[in-house]
Amino acid sequence: MAKFIKFKVANGNALATGGDYSRDVLVNVDDIENVADTVAGGVYSVIVTLKGLVGVTAAGGGQAAYTVPAVVTGDQDAYTVPAIPADAVGTVGGRIITLVLSTSPTAAINPAAITVAQNMPSQSIVRALTANPGGVAASAQLSRDGAGLAANAQMFWASAAFTSDVTL
Repeated sequence: MAKFIKFKVANGNALATGGDYSRDVLVNVDDIENVADTVAGGVYSVIVTLKGLVGVTAAGGGQAAYTVPAVVTGDQDAYTVPAIPADAVGTVGGRIITLVLSTSPTAAINPAAITVAQNMPSQSIVRALTANPGGVAASAQLSRDGAGLAANAQMFWASAAFTSDVTL
């Protein structure tokens, strides 16, 4: 089994600081916890949830404002401590990779509706996870859109965005 999954992002964007440009993205296979397909408005993407937490915010009841009285000797005047708002709920954040698909290596063109389950983009990641490439990286190679026939368009990874999310 490979140690890394490689996603070859191809989108025609110029290299820019912090931008999403064409490149190889490596993800440690031991960090992958879940892979799920999403389709919204014809845009196909894969959400890869990574193991580990990135932040915890404790829930709290807050605190009302109050006044600290003046010291008797006159060294300090009275002052008011402002209110501290209550946290609505404690949250836990996780790392998410969102991989968006296209049928062009240079432009954002949505794939035709994928009608074959094994051609869903998540399945290319599952195949890469279980591959035995003889090296340290296995490529997550996408298939064709639609019914996966020769007449259908080849799909590409158009972007890879790493984010933190609290809706795990």
